[in-house]
Amino acid sequence: MSNSKMIGKAIAGGMSFGILASFNASLGPASAAAAAPKIAEVAAPATSNIDQQLLGQWQGTIPSGQSFTFVFAPEGKLFMMAKGPDGAARAKEMRYKVNFGAKPMHLDFGLSNTETVETVFELTPEGQMRLQLQGTNPGQPRPNSLNAEATVFKKVSEATALPADTQVIGF
Repeated sequence: MSNSKMIGKAIAGGMSFGILASFNASLGPASAAAAAPKIAEVAAPATSNIDQQLLGQWQGTIPSGQSFTFVFAPEGKLFMMAKGPDGAARAKEMRYKVNFGAKPMHLDFGLSNTETVETVFELTPEGQMRLQLQGTNPGQPRPNSLNAEATVFKKVSEATALPADTQVIGF
């Protein structure tokens, strides 16, 4: 098994989440992605404070102990980044759309032009993000609430760009 496939398997272990499954399925020879059409943009410009809080790099750990980082970038771009056993950084390019008016807030991950995962999240007073990953997959209904298994992410950087040496798996 290639190192890049091992990353996806490590991330996907322990949770049934379409984003992670997509990351696993698309890992292969990494290449720079061509410009892809936008399928989603961040909604609700009146909530620019929350929108600005979301931008940047958020690191979380799944129950298996594997850490990964979501990089929320402008214009609805999102990257899921992890390091392989060889230490090389790899990222799966996605799209995201947020409904800040819903309680809890809605977050849609565009895995491809045809697959979307719908979930919920909240930003905590401590500056963390709780994101419902467990039990979400493309085509399944959005969870109504966060549960005790929600993954907690800590914001580790305001940067919205990937490190220069990151191998990108296109949208």
